[in-house]
This record gives sequence, structure tokens and C-alpha cells, in this order.
Amino acid sequence: MKYSLSYQEPVELNDGKIVTFRAIQPSDKSALSDAFEELSLESRRRRFLASKSGLTDKELNYFTEIDGVNHYAIVAVVTTAEDGAQSGAGVARIVRTDDDPAAAELAIVIADAWQRRGIGRKLLERIVAVASERGIKRIRAMSLADNDQLRGLLEKYDDGVEVGPTRSGVLQFTLTVPPPDRHAAMDAMISILRLAALVEGTDVQLEKKEEDRSC
Repeated sequence: MKYSLSYQEPVELNDGKIVTFRAIQPSDKSALSDAFEELSLESRRRRFLASKSGLTDKELNYFTEIDGVNHYAIVAVVTTAEDGAQSGAGVARIVRTDDDPAAAELAIVIADAWQRRGIGRKLLERIVAVASERGIKRIRAMSLADNDQLRGLLEKYDDGVEVGPTRSGVLQFTLTVPPPDRHAAMDAMISILRLAALVEGTDVQLEKKEEDRSC
């Protein structure tokens, strides 16, 4: 299983910045609390569907002490080059529903300073793959009706996403999870493309050396 509790991966963002994606750990409680404090009031409202002043110890335990099967979360971590300090840039999680083992609830939150840089899309791609590995068929996300960022993210990922109201001002989005073999095929294709780019780059370097020797 690729997305285990020891999962860790360097990920390049749209602007070339490298961040680390990894499974959230119990030791992340303090960092998660600090990241929440950095969120704007609007980002908090969109994540929790209401205003919220802070995370309780019970919530921090729940958010970080995942079982890896029915509850899984990926955190995006940024390391400061100067001092090596780490901070959270975003987190995506799924929690399998009690009433339907083939369905899971999705939540994604991106730090304000890291929004619109591709983290949300990359986290979504991986958390959907997490669900696929665990036999989950559907992912549901609750959102305020005015949360255009989340709606845009989900609809760009899957233009067939189902949208329906649940209560006043709140919408439910439902994504269909692709089978595991599709994700495996995509990973293989990405590996082949990277290898092709590497070989092409090597060929170009060899040609350049030949040209230099002939001059």
C-alpha cells in the first residue's frame, strides 16, 4: 500500500517550490494548532461551516491520531531553508462513514499564504488515491454554498461531481472514486514520462558535448 502511515513524498508546486506531503502524525498536534491560528476567519468558516476560535485537545487528538484505514490525512509541510523550521501549508483527510463503508467524508484546508499554488489539487489527487486503495467508492464533501474555491477545486478534478443541497446555505459534493488500477496506471505513466524526459535531457547533453569537441 503506497499511502500507509509512513507515507512521505516531495511534491513540486506550480511555481517550482518543493513541499513535503506525508501522513499526519500524533506529533503534529502543536503544528496543527499553530496552523489553525494562522488561518483567516473566512478560511476557518469555510472549513468548519461556522466561525471557530480554536481547536480543542479532543479535536487535536482526533485530527492527528488516525488509524490509517478508516481515517487518513495527508499534511503538506514546508521547511524553511534558513533554520530548517517546519510549518503546515495544508491538509486533506477522509473519514469512512459509519452508515456506508463504501463512502467517506472529505475535508481540505489550505493555509491562506499557500492558496492558489496547486497544493489543494495535489492533495485532492492523493487523498482520492488513498480512498481507492481502501475500497472506498464515493467521497462526499460538505461546503458552504459560497465556498467557490472548494467547488472549483472539486469540479476541475471531476467534471461529473454531483452537487446537492443538504440544508440552508450548505451543499454536498459527491465524487466517484476511480478503481485502484487507474491510479497505478497513472503512476506508471508519470514514471515513464519522467524517464523519457531524463533520457532526452541526457541525449541533449551528449549532443552538446559532441558539438563542443568538434569546434
